[in-house]
Amino acid sequence: MKYLLILIAILWASEGIAAPQQAVGVAACSTRQLKAYAPPKKEVAEHRQFNLPVIIYPFDAKPGMFWGLVLTARVDEQGRVVCYKLEGPLWDDKPEMNTRRRALVEQLDTWRYTPFARGGHPTAAIVVEHVDETEAPEKHVPLPTVPVGKVHIALQRSECFGPCPAYKVDIYGDGRVVYEGKSDVDVRGTHRYRVTREGVLRLITSLRSKDIWSLRSVYRTPVTDNPTYSLTIGLGREKHVLTDYVGQIAGMPSAVTAFEDEIDKVAQSDSWIHLSRRAVQQLKSEGFKFDSQAGADLLARAVANEDSHDDEATRLLVEWGTPLQSAKDGAEAQESLIENALRLHRTALIAPLIAHGALKTDGKDDQRKINAAFRFAIAGGRLASVQMLWNVAGDTSHPALSFDDPSLRDKSRKSPVTLLLSRSRGDDQWEGREVAEWLAAQGCDLKGAAENGNTLLHIAAEADDAAFVRYLLDQGLPASAPGRLQLPALGSTHNEDVAMMLLQAGGLAGMDGAERGFRLIAEENHWDRVITWLKSHASAQTRAADYGTK
Repeated sequence: MKYLLILIAILWASEGIAAPQQAVGVAACSTRQLKAYAPPKKEVAEHRQFNLPVIIYPFDAKPGMFWGLVLTARVDEQGRVVCYKLEGPLWDDKPEMNTRRRALVEQLDTWRYTPFARGGHPTAAIVVEHVDETEAPEKHVPLPTVPVGKVHIALQRSECFGPCPAYKVDIYGDGRVVYEGKSDVDVRGTHRYRVTREGVLRLITSLRSKDIWSLRSVYRTPVTDNPTYSLTIGLGREKHVLTDYVGQIAGMPSAVTAFEDEIDKVAQSDSWIHLSRRAVQQLKSEGFKFDSQAGADLLARAVANEDSHDDEATRLLVEWGTPLQSAKDGAEAQESLIENALRLHRTALIAPLIAHGALKTDGKDDQRKINAAFRFAIAGGRLASVQMLWNVAGDTSHPALSFDDPSLRDKSRKSPVTLLLSRSRGDDQWEGREVAEWLAAQGCDLKGAAENGNTLLHIAAEADDAAFVRYLLDQGLPASAPGRLQLPALGSTHNEDVAMMLLQAGGLAGMDGAERGFRLIAEENHWDRVITWLKSHASAQTRAADYGTK
């Protein structure tokens, strides 16, 4: 804590913009120093042995167009910062140094991380830390004291250029809550219910401790396409409205974001945004007709929402007779419902949907629907779902192992269904290799290529799945086969282990620019093992030009 106290004292002691100067003890990183293992954000947080400081500026002392710093640092094998690179929070924003930012940098030699390791051995690492910069209030304004019954706290989140949940919640001191769902939420319309008085009291306590009553009315960043959050605090006859438009890079304290999240927690907003059993029971108590078209539309939204995970809630709707046909999708809605469930890994819904006729037409199994659902199961990357669809019609008729790829010029040719495999971002339970192995056992071709040349190896490399890549190389798939943009699988990966595997299998041969071009990618990703391999395998001409003097 000592360095934090020193830092706070320095921050409050001075202000204003000054010319850059080198930090004490820690210098700026060279390009070479930024080549090392780059651990993910979660690993960095787990190794951090200190609390990230917050830079506080006096009221109206704006440090630049954007508030906040992105600090990239090289950490040695003992967990000490040896050099740094400073950037702004957005795009190519270059922060201008001032006394507060310089004070932060001068404390870097006191930062400590639990040493990072690779292969059981300590290693240098490149860490990225986001440091908040906030504006202090002009003055402290005491929070008015009123009876809890006269408290009104509201939060409204607007639409954006994209899928941002738009809704409003009003919380009253007696525990009444009004939720109004507008767009990109599972449950739309106005719904009234109650929460505990203790929850409201916790919000009042938090409001006071965070000193939100003293803050500006508007924090707005000069960017576009983001949602606007509006916070309304009514205490008797007094009211404070705070507008948050990407506020944290406009000097807004992070406490406001934390308070907004607390409002959502007390109001149980997530139950409505992402359909939950709680919301289903509330709708039932309101007399909502689940067997109506409104029920069908609710079910369709909830199944298609990739952030909704309460499969029991959607299963209840299916069991209660909610139609499997949404008004906007017409006759194809039954397909889209089960396809969305498969695509988004809602595995608990598959059996109920099948049991309620999602793959039937006029009461009979529809092979076209079964084939389509099978393809979506493969795209979802869950072996259990693939096997369920394979056996849905029993032993009499299995889904097709190839499909008509609309991208193929030769319409007489079909593509193997393995090429439908695709790993979505953040999917830690993807079973691409297991699905491919199982399909191969059923007679599916692993070596087929799409119209653009992409093979299953390209898909595995883009998925950053080292075990899958190893399996496919062992099956004889060529590492240098050109795919999209004429690039081999090496051009698709973001994982150093996969890159090393493909390099050793001859994958560099098809890269544009070969040694030099891929070296730039490796440097950008801080792949020290790849850079070492490229250097040792570089041609004499490339080595002299690119490595000789650097």
